[in-house]
Amino acid sequence: MSDEIPGGRRQKGLRQIIIGVVVLLIAGAFYFLGGNQEPVVTNFAECTAAGFPVMESYPRQCRTQEGQTFREDIGNELEKDNLIRVSNPRPNAAITSPLMVKGMARGNWFFEASFPVKLLDSGGNEIARGVAQAEGEWMTTEFVPFEAMLTFVLFPHDGGTLLLEKENPSELPEHTDALRIPVRFEMLAAQPPAAKTCIVTGCSGQICADEEVITTCEFRAEYACYKNARCERQSSEKCEWIETEELRACVDKAK
Repeated sequence: MSDEIPGGRRQKGLRQIIIGVVVLLIAGAFYFLGGNQEPVVTNFAECTAAGFPVMESYPRQCRTQEGQTFREDIGNELEKDNLIRVSNPRPNAAITSPLMVKGMARGNWFFEASFPVKLLDSGGNEIARGVAQAEGEWMTTEFVPFEAMLTFVLFPHDGGTLLLEKENPSELPEHTDALRIPVRFEMLAAQPPAAKTCIVTGCSGQICADEEVITTCEFRAEYACYKNARCERQSSEKCEWIETEELRACVDKAK
């Protein structure tokens, strides 16, 4: 029996060594196939988020350790550079509402000194529409400055596209053209509720206030002067009549 025990111990020790080697091999496989695996990168945003270097070209490019290069999407700005150029917003800029769109376009991009501007969400749905107005003589082949104002509801997660369409009164497809600019929606901190709109009140419409005011109904000649006056909130946060020369002259004359 004494001869069998040492042999059994040797077999048991050998099995333990084999098990230990298998465990190490499995752990190594998990390390190299999982824990040490580079993050999956399929576009420029994922490449930059993973911390890979960005080349400051235009458009910018990001390169992974495996040699993959991803170019930043700037829309079709380069292709349309000789027809229309936008200074605000720039491609991939974070935008808020209201958005002032500024740039310049050749005169034949306009018709009757304007062209349509649209804002689309990531699904291609229109969320805002405006009209860009020429700031100068548009009947020319030269570049003409323009501005457009868009108001929209903010979208916290998705990006969108600003679309500046060439005016096409003929509606012929061969005359259709557009500049596409990718944008992001910037969420702002919660804002205090907006002040109520000022209203004209009083029995004779002679009072400018932020809520209804009950007055006696005697009429004075100067009350008629307020029919064409502007009732607005002032820098003092009070609702008051905008005192113009015409209003002062009318009141003085009535008195």
